[in-house]
Amino acid sequence: MKTKTIVLSITALIFVVGVLVVGTWVAQQPSKQTCSGLDIQLMDSIEQRFVTVEEMHSVLKSKGLYPVGVDIEAVSCHAIERCMEEHDMIRSAECYKLVNGEVRLCLKQRVPMFLVVGTDGSFYVDTDRKVMPVRATIDVEVPVIKGTVSQRAAVEDYYDFAEWLAESDYWKGRIKFVHVQNAKHIVLIQNEMNAKIILGELTGYKKKLNKLEKLYTKGFDRIGYPEYREYDLRYAGQVVGRK
Repeated sequence: MKTKTIVLSITALIFVVGVLVVGTWVAQQPSKQTCSGLDIQLMDSIEQRFVTVEEMHSVLKSKGLYPVGVDIEAVSCHAIERCMEEHDMIRSAECYKLVNGEVRLCLKQRVPMFLVVGTDGSFYVDTDRKVMPVRATIDVEVPVIKGTVSQRAAVEDYYDFAEWLAESDYWKGRIKFVHVQNAKHIVLIQNEMNAKIILGELTGYKKKLNKLEKLYTKGFDRIGYPEYREYDLRYAGQVVGRK
């Protein structure tokens, strides 16, 4: 009888201790935490500001993805990133949660390389070779390509040309407009000179412009620039100047 009583007492003691341990563990578990704030950072805002932080807050609210006040566990950083990267002006987005209950969203904007005013309307082509819409907040100086240029031609053909101009030690910033009358007659307008450059076809543009660069730097820079109205680069091995 004593043995049975001792066994029952030990079982009861184990049960009480178990209840106390579980109760203590439950009491120590944190209550549900709600998102206390959204910190949006434009990582490249010094170079350009095509969007505002306020606009990005509004976009998330309109899409039902605004995290503030929502259970932090229910906030989907992936969904927020995907929503931001669908925006016309956003290149990339990184979203993550902070230990204090806030959500941080880091955004990089798209970078326009040149503006096209062509057969498919007006649009930019960005540094990722993608079409980018025109909006009032974009205020950058980039080459302008006008004329019979489609979106496809701008992305596939003229992108390489514009990229080469932007990276050229000599021609960077020197070409303001590119007039495309047709595929065989392309004219370049220089920033600081009145003379036009008749490029002809886009094919062989590097060789053609390198030829003109040598004439400028090794010739005219030393003896002075003649008053030509245009330089014609369509002829092999020579530059034809016309007054």
